[in-house]
Amino acid sequence: MPSIGRIKTPSHFRDQISKEKTITLDFSYLTGVIESWWKKNAQLDTHTLKTQLINLLLTYLHAEDTFHFDKVGLADGCAAVCIKDVFKLDSPKLALTVHEALADLFHLTDIKYDYEEHKALYLKPSAEMYREWGNGHGDITPHSDDLYENLNVDYLALTVCRDITKTPTAYYFPSDLLCDLNDDEITELLTMQATFISGKNVSGLKERVRRVVEFSELYGFHFSLDFRIDSENGERMRAKHGGQHVLDKIRAGLPNAKHHVSTAETGTFLIVANHKILHARPMLNMDANEARDQAHNSTFSTTPRLLFRSKGPRKHYFPLDETTYTAEAH
Repeated sequence: MPSIGRIKTPSHFRDQISKEKTITLDFSYLTGVIESWWKKNAQLDTHTLKTQLINLLLTYLHAEDTFHFDKVGLADGCAAVCIKDVFKLDSPKLALTVHEALADLFHLTDIKYDYEEHKALYLKPSAEMYREWGNGHGDITPHSDDLYENLNVDYLALTVCRDITKTPTAYYFPSDLLCDLNDDEITELLTMQATFISGKNVSGLKERVRRVVEFSELYGFHFSLDFRIDSENGERMRAKHGGQHVLDKIRAGLPNAKHHVSTAETGTFLIVANHKILHARPMLNMDANEARDQAHNSTFSTTPRLLFRSKGPRKHYFPLDETTYTAEAH
């Protein structure tokens, strides 16, 4: 991604990032159509169901809703889309089918790492002992995903199958996290590099150095920020050549920072641009003993909170140069 040399002043930077927004869509006008289709076809395999559902969505969705499929994360688009009431039935198979269909329509390429069972998020054994873990009971500090990986994760998508704890996903715009920085601190942030370190879900240790802020004409400003502290590896983000005091100041402001929340109800789909928004979660709305008991024999049918997740790069489509193919044909 190109340098940030186009930034004129810290105030210009603040003005640009303040324009990022989230869009909330209501798909309740489709709930009946989707659930009627599901009751007739639920026995089919997931791939067939996903294909059918994509066709159904493209047939019945309003144009003002499909408009956003191509816009998430772009400079002229939105940083997040939260869709409510896609379905009402508590069915893990339906939730997964809806999740995969919508992730495809938003051009998300899901990545599966060898070390991580990332798709289903629910209480796992020993959940009551852990924070900073999607399958745990404790809170999760604001961060963007997989900053220690070699690839760039453009999108994170979550679909709620069930959440009787009513614990929403929280998400933070960088503009709300940086509002207390002075001009000198903003200038330092714009040139800073940080080392990003893996956590509990990775065996061993993975690291990657990234610029904290980048800019491109297509995507606007991108951020790499992770304020989690791992129980074994410590801070997941560390300034590389100075500037740690800037990151520490942002961290100190997190408890009081303005943020948004998704809808913690069956049938909610949330997709965020991973480098434009930090996501987080408060401690689950249940006590640790209950979490331990629930996690001991947790299944998709019994867990109090079940979400499906995808994360990865944006699908890119490349224009065809017909003259090249014509020349090759001869």
